[in-house]
Amino acid sequence: MEKNQHNDLVLESMHELRYFNQQLKNFAEQLSMDLQASKVGENRKLDMKPQQADKVRNLAENIANLSQLFTTRIDFIDVELNPSAIEHLPIQRVSIYGKFDKAKKMLDSMSRKKKVKLNIHSDVKDLRVIEAYSIIDILPYLLLDNAVKYAPERTAVDVNFEYYDDCVKIDISSEGPFVGSDELKKLPDKHYRGRNALNLDACVGRGLGLYYVAYIAELHDIDISYQSDKYSYTINEVPHSNFTVSLSIPLE
Repeated sequence: MEKNQHNDLVLESMHELRYFNQQLKNFAEQLSMDLQASKVGENRKLDMKPQQADKVRNLAENIANLSQLFTTRIDFIDVELNPSAIEHLPIQRVSIYGKFDKAKKMLDSMSRKKKVKLNIHSDVKDLRVIEAYSIIDILPYLLLDNAVKYAPERTAVDVNFEYYDDCVKIDISSEGPFVGSDELKKLPDKHYRGRNALNLDACVGRGLGLYYVAYIAELHDIDISYQSDKYSYTINEVPHSNFTVSLSIPLE
């Protein structure tokens, strides 16, 4: 790896890890408030209603899951520095639905803040799994984070699962800045951001999310495609339309 590429990787990694760290910090601060951490040393027992207890449990789970994403992101850095490192990453049996459900929970705070509903439609009793490298953990998170980030307020992100004998097909549908047909093939390119996405002041990015998604998808023989409907409305003079990410994941 040349020096300029190494420097770019460092900057990109710092950007991503800062983003994860800020979310981890937000979860930890909320958990601290809910558990009244300021009362440590006063020998006071925890007393909370069932709804509050569930909130605390979810926060603790989100912190654990986000910590795992830190590890996954560091593994990805290792692979970018040394492609042969992929051979040493652990292979695990994972439930794709489970990974999307975890990502949804981690993004719950962001989606509520934007008033964006994040819905997963699936037969939760279907527990079929795939064998995958550990870095697949970050794929559902990146896709849902991207959808929520670009979705206008008071809209929805819908994730639909369809199971077949040999694969599971997943469509992630959301509203967002219109993407021209000439741009769709460029979306997985490193640092590429759509023309209209660049005009959204509230959405700052480095064009890395879909690049990572494409890398992980190729590694696991996952077919992925993007579709942007013809735009029918504008928000602050930026054309918007429905945007769909389609995945076809081979099953064992």
